[in-house]
Amino acid sequence: MRTKSSKAKKCPVCGSAMKRNGRTRAGTQRWMCVACSLTGVMRQQDAERGRQLDAFLGWLLGRASQSSCDAHGDARALRKRTAWCWNIRPEIPPCTVKHHTVMADGTYMSHGWCLITAVDGESGEVLGSQWCPHESKAAYVALFSRIPSPDVLVTDGLRG
Repeated sequence: MRTKSSKAKKCPVCGSAMKRNGRTRAGTQRWMCVACSLTGVMRQQDAERGRQLDAFLGWLLGRASQSSCDAHGDARALRKRTAWCWNIRPEIPPCTVKHHTVMADGTYMSHGWCLITAVDGESGEVLGSQWCPHESKAAYVALFSRIPSPDVLVTDGLRG
């Protein structure tokens, strides 16, 4: 018997691979779990979410307005559809290479938060970041505990 592909749809109940099981009246593909016999249709949320994220990033990083990024020209619909995108936290991979020069500074945001970032002095690559209520020694220690110690550290010299 053939083994199921790793790309095969998975059953939401038992996690086994599912097989095609005909179509609905509307023409949507129906799926059946081989292990637990659960049947149903599987929506392509991944593809839809990808398109929504592309529209969100196109608006966020581009010069276009919200209404021009939406297919129907409705800015409110774009905001509603892409509201989940604001909850994505960018992951910065852990830094393993020792850098000669590292620049660090805090940027104060609204609601009393501060974001301390460490940037490579030569390439401008972000090496790490730390959220904190205010710049403090503890916040900088937490940030630099994840980064190999540099030869030179450049800061603004203020408290923290």
